[in-house]
Amino acid sequence: MENTIPAVERLKREEGEILLVTHHNPDGDGIGSMIALYRFLKKKGKNVRMAMKDDAPHIYDFLPDIEKIEKLPLNHRFSLAVVLDAAGVYRADAPVYADEYLRIDHHIGGVLESENDYVDPTAASTTVVVGRLLKNWDESCIDKEIAVCLYTGLLTDTGSFKHNNVNEEAFEFARYLTSKGVNPSQIASLVFERNRPAVLHLLNRVLSTLQMDMEGKIASLVVRREFLKTTGALEEDTEGFVNFARSIDGVEVAFIMIQRPDLRTWRVSLRGKGKIDVRKIAEKFGGGGHRDAAGCRLQGTEEEVRSSLVQAIKEEVAKQLQKTVKV
Repeated sequence: MENTIPAVERLKREEGEILLVTHHNPDGDGIGSMIALYRFLKKKGKNVRMAMKDDAPHIYDFLPDIEKIEKLPLNHRFSLAVVLDAAGVYRADAPVYADEYLRIDHHIGGVLESENDYVDPTAASTTVVVGRLLKNWDESCIDKEIAVCLYTGLLTDTGSFKHNNVNEEAFEFARYLTSKGVNPSQIASLVFERNRPAVLHLLNRVLSTLQMDMEGKIASLVVRREFLKTTGALEEDTEGFVNFARSIDGVEVAFIMIQRPDLRTWRVSLRGKGKIDVRKIAEKFGGGGHRDAAGCRLQGTEEEVRSSLVQAIKEEVAKQLQKTVKV
């Protein structure tokens, strides 16, 4: 008999209304986890809804039931709110009203929402954690549609299996999901090969902002609000742009700064190649994430924010070099 998972037992007991939420600026892992759990709970006869603050990027419009995701905040109090792929319910960036909260995640640290939380930082994605939960509860309910949601989160959060969070379980989970009918090539094409012309025009503008620091170890890009206006692209279209900076030979840390509508706030995505823990850099600014992929928000002028980030990265690189010397 499989070990009991407290989150499973808690969900089994719930007879009231359940709300599933994920973080703002949602990605494939957050959305995939949420919809997979939603469809499973529906099969189990639960009264469940989904909501998030921001719209889902169009690249995920193929996911089943995505049109059923509502907008936060909802003027309703739920019996239980489950926050997925987030360090806590606060990452929803909007009020979530519930009598009780439950967190399902794979990020290091974060808020303990309840004694039933299911958080495993060794998992390659939150969909891996959700997959374990569903298999523990009733594997027969995992159909092709649920598997597609789970695989989408796994594919995107591992950077197409390139990040250092990829482990044996990730590949075994991918194999399992293909046995449920998932077509890896099809999903990769739907997620990564449906850019509109406006996105390429935006990318052209963003790549022109490339700057290098620390003798080529740091690469940065900027998305100014004016770029979005002149190209007709959306902020969500910048997903993955930071990887162009990360791909440069010799770069250890890459980041992209995305200007928000107030023109003073910048959404920052950091990427590493294994040597530098970018999560520690993000945490200095109140953010978080993983060793090779993290994010945060800063306020200030473009140059102020960029200088702060470069300095923080230099300090983290220096720490790493000191450790290497000692070893």
